[in-house]
Amino acid sequence: MVHEEYKELISAHALIALDRQEEQALKEHLAECAVCRDELDRWNETAATLALTANPVEPSPQVRDKIFKQIGAEGRESNSDSAKEEISEKRSIGGAQVLPFKQPPKNVWSSFGSLGTIAASLIFVGVLVSLIVLWQQNRAARAELARIAAEMKSTREQLAREHEALQLLTTPGAKMAELAGTKMAPGASAKLAYDKTGHAMLMAKGLPAAPSGKAYQLWYIVGNKPMPGKVFTTDQAGNGTLQDQMPAVARDGAVFAITLEPEEGMQLPTGPIYLSGS
Repeated sequence: MVHEEYKELISAHALIALDRQEEQALKEHLAECAVCRDELDRWNETAATLALTANPVEPSPQVRDKIFKQIGAEGRESNSDSAKEEISEKRSIGGAQVLPFKQPPKNVWSSFGSLGTIAASLIFVGVLVSLIVLWQQNRAARAELARIAAEMKSTREQLAREHEALQLLTTPGAKMAELAGTKMAPGASAKLAYDKTGHAMLMAKGLPAAPSGKAYQLWYIVGNKPMPGKVFTTDQAGNGTLQDQMPAVARDGAVFAITLEPEEGMQLPTGPIYLSGS
């Protein structure tokens, strides 16, 4: 059988009008021919549309003859004398020649043929799309919850720092110094609160993000002699806090500065000054 003959069988297959031998031959050809598979898909779509929209019409003589031949073949396979007599006998009903036969019960999806397969595929695709949408919405919701949780954590930490700073400032003999940003960070500022015991707390904001391996370090400068304080890092907004123990000689009068140093801290400043104040 040549390629063109197989293409003729495709249209009959879409209308469920092939006998077993033709169906098997077409099935074997489709397994090897991508062109015919595409042609079959188009015929299935057309048949599905016609099944839902077309009005019933009288079959052509060629289709009717093919149906008769298929019925005759099924009758011969049954080996039933009574079935053969019923199939070979034509009776006239309303002026049309018909063949009486007993049609075995069929499954609903089998009755629709490829239409059932198409409908099942559409249902599967619809369910799959719904699952993808729900997954994306769930992922977006989890991301939003994580963002809100992070903001709440940051807010709680900020409130705790402010509460601690307030307690420190209300201690008898407590002092507070303000640090302003230099040309390295003109929009930055900081406040340093400390009590008479030297317990100090620094709150800075607006600092640029420190490069990898770097951190900000607090300095106590007395008589042009810098004494190192602790190092600290900032969050994404440029805010950072630090608690330190101030040297005794710096409690009655000192200049405070913040520089950018290696993250382990230095004994003498090496980086540029970002904040300073007295």
